[in-house]
Amino acid sequence: MFLVSSPLFAEDTAIIVEWQQFERRVRDDLISYEEGLKEIDRWWNFLQHAYPARQFDQRVFFPLRGYGLKHVGGKRGEGFRPSRYEFVGPKRRIGHPAQDIFVHDGNQDSLEDKTGKPIEVLCLTEGIVVSTFAEWSPDPEEPGNGKRGGNYVWIYHPALHLFAYYAHLQEVRVDLGQRVAGGRAIGTLGRTGTNAYAERSPTHLHLMLLRAKDMRPVDPFPLLKASHESR
Repeated sequence: MFLVSSPLFAEDTAIIVEWQQFERRVRDDLISYEEGLKEIDRWWNFLQHAYPARQFDQRVFFPLRGYGLKHVGGKRGEGFRPSRYEFVGPKRRIGHPAQDIFVHDGNQDSLEDKTGKPIEVLCLTEGIVVSTFAEWSPDPEEPGNGKRGGNYVWIYHPALHLFAYYAHLQEVRVDLGQRVAGGRAIGTLGRTGTNAYAERSPTHLHLMLLRAKDMRPVDPFPLLKASHESR
């Protein structure tokens, strides 16, 4: 059961902890397909009342400071290959339902080659932080190893009715339940995650958008194309 059901709920992290627990169960294959579908529907019914779209700014910002559309993988965002992907169940690892945005990090130290500084990952548009993970380690003996996304942040963006998954972060700078403005830094980019950590992988942000009502993938490219760049 939800801890609260009032549409006036704003930043009480108790309810958001429940969504993070749901996300963790999906991530770690601890929930059935049928139960997962019920949870998706339950959360959609709750979120649209708890966070009315009209109360959130819908301006969209490019999610990497100092970068733009030309850094998105492929000529026109061909990297988005959703195939038969589903958020829950056996198809959730099928395809590539996201866009990868590549940065200048030739020596793979997670610092911008020109400035020598960390690359800030920005909030796409105003939203609520619903899950964070900052415990990834390449050491198989350490907790957090083996997570494909490495360190990551999930944000629910009410104005767009979308969840955004920002993966392969180095540092997470937001807290669970926090309301974050569009264009604000939510972390820094890194090389965390099973595949991103490998030397063969260029440093990049993995950005996935899912419709809140059914958790089906949405191509981020049109939003990235229309976004404001933050310098």
